[in-house]
Amino acid sequence: MKFNKWILILILGAIALVIISLPKNNIPSLSKSHEDSLAVMKHRQEKDISMKEQEDSPIKNKENFKGLSYFPFSSAWQIEFELEKNKKADKIALPMNDGTKEDILYIGDIKAQINGQDVSLKLYQHDNGDFFLPFKDKTASTETYGGGRYLDIPLINLNGKKLKADFNWAYFPFCAYNPEYACPVPPASNQLNFRIPAGEKN
Repeated sequence: MKFNKWILILILGAIALVIISLPKNNIPSLSKSHEDSLAVMKHRQEKDISMKEQEDSPIKNKENFKGLSYFPFSSAWQIEFELEKNKKADKIALPMNDGTKEDILYIGDIKAQINGQDVSLKLYQHDNGDFFLPFKDKTASTETYGGGRYLDIPLINLNGKKLKADFNWAYFPFCAYNPEYACPVPPASNQLNFRIPAGEKN
């Protein structure tokens, strides 16, 4: 009996040593795409709460508000652009939907190939340093707000001349819910002739 007991202890010890010595990278972990999807889902839930409860929400009938609608998350709409900065960043007057204009920093153009097409979009910058991309695609009016959508791109998404834009974060301007708000109109260069089925929808 003593012999069998020690054999069992040795076997268990060997198994424990094998487990401990396994490389850490063999331990399963969430993929980057899955992490991004979870972050988007969390943001959408928080935005619904904000739209329903915040005093400055553009939603007029908050009691009947059931939440916003979105396209399913898709990593296919995480696009890496190349940023061509202006030699000198200048503030320009961006037209608003009510006929007024608002000053914003025009930082340059971002370029990529999407759906087999060469795309060049004008990129702006918020006062906090993050980028602002107003755009309009073929989902406008039928599937999304007719005036176009917006995308805020964190400054940390810029790596050298490469800028990652995740259209799963695309959202409607406040004027889509409430005509009392004025919002920037996407420039002609940012009006795309194909669908971007990502982000917020009707």
